[in-house]
Amino acid sequence: MPEHHLQHHIISGFIRVVTDIQTYIPAFWAHPVHGGPFPGIVVLHDDWGLQAVARTTAHRLAEAGYYVIVPDLFEGNRASNQLEADALEARYKDSSESKVNAGLEALRTHPKCNRKMAVLGWDLGADIAMQLALDHDDIMAAVALSGDPSPLFGKFDELRCPLLAIFGGQDPLSMHAKRLEQELQQSDNRHRVIVYPEAQHAFYNHLAEQDYNHKIAERAFAELLFFLEEHQGKPPAPSSMGLGSFYHGRVY
Repeated sequence: MPEHHLQHHIISGFIRVVTDIQTYIPAFWAHPVHGGPFPGIVVLHDDWGLQAVARTTAHRLAEAGYYVIVPDLFEGNRASNQLEADALEARYKDSSESKVNAGLEALRTHPKCNRKMAVLGWDLGADIAMQLALDHDDIMAAVALSGDPSPLFGKFDELRCPLLAIFGGQDPLSMHAKRLEQELQQSDNRHRVIVYPEAQHAFYNHLAEQDYNHKIAERAFAELLFFLEEHQGKPPAPSSMGLGSFYHGRVY
């Protein structure tokens, strides 16, 4: 596993991307200022909407050398409790695929992206990432944190790209980890299933005060960086173009 990454100087903000039905959807993106071309990642938020954890993840991935887009699957809506989160997920379920594809296409056609694509999500986003890993030949890696693989059981032998699945051992969804591993062993693609025994469902989400586990979240982030680099290739190092264009970064 890589011990450290030099940190890119990045730019980020809210944008709009065009879907396959010629409508605009809001999104957040982050990317290095100089250098490239870079591998691309579509980050998929949970059922609470595009909140700070998604933006923070995009920032950190961009600092590590990725072009990142977070399509807003809920079109600007945010949940303030689980009941609202469930309602938003149900409301926008049918339009999620078009929005994810819009994010992938925006990166794939960007001149600073090298067309080596990956997807990464947690909770709802993890469920979508696993489905994409079964449907897309053009994705080089998929990462699913605290997802529910059970609706897809019986299909993982048809996995089309490498998959990293991470669970918290205190999360009821971790009961599916063993069967997921067994099914993935029947596929031709590389995979890894990790269970952190002491972690809760939302261990990765710093907004989930009771579940969040900083130490485990950092371990998971290091694992996913290694997995992405293994299957997308090593991102370009920070460019020396212009003073202050990069600085030595944190150890992941």
